[in-house]
Amino acid sequence: MLEFKVHDGEREVVLQFEHSLLSLSKWESKHLKPFMSNAMKKPSEMIEYFEDMIVTPDVDRNLVYALDPEQLDALATYINASKTASSVPKDQKPQFSQETITSELIYYWMTAMKINWEAQTWHLSRLMILIEITNYKMQPEKKRSVREVYADWREANERQKKMFNTSG
Repeated sequence: MLEFKVHDGEREVVLQFEHSLLSLSKWESKHLKPFMSNAMKKPSEMIEYFEDMIVTPDVDRNLVYALDPEQLDALATYINASKTASSVPKDQKPQFSQETITSELIYYWMTAMKINWEAQTWHLSRLMILIEITNYKMQPEKKRSVREVYADWREANERQKKMFNTSG
């Protein structure tokens, strides 16, 4: 969560922001296009996304216009930040690039993988890595070729020869 103090004219207000599946789905329901596409967003679309990211209860969403340029930059950095220490082996990463990723597709993945819907409020990078990890762990173990099995036997045999100081 990211917080900024702004003035609404009368008092100081703390705006709390969360880049989450929930904010993503709010934005997509208004714009009827995927947020996570490579298409450039108009400045007005990004401001509207920042409004959708506000999780502070009972505040005027227009307070986003009180943010200064540094705060807006910090929000953009926050959106692109990785909020996790986890990773999936690069050769095992799911191929998301084939599909257009929308909030509904992510909700489908969560449902199919039995991920609790409470995760819809997590930072989106954490949710996406959880989906990647779950997908990775759910894959059946790959069959090994005869060549790989023989190579493992040879390595084990060489280790044992060294350990017992024998020639075979």
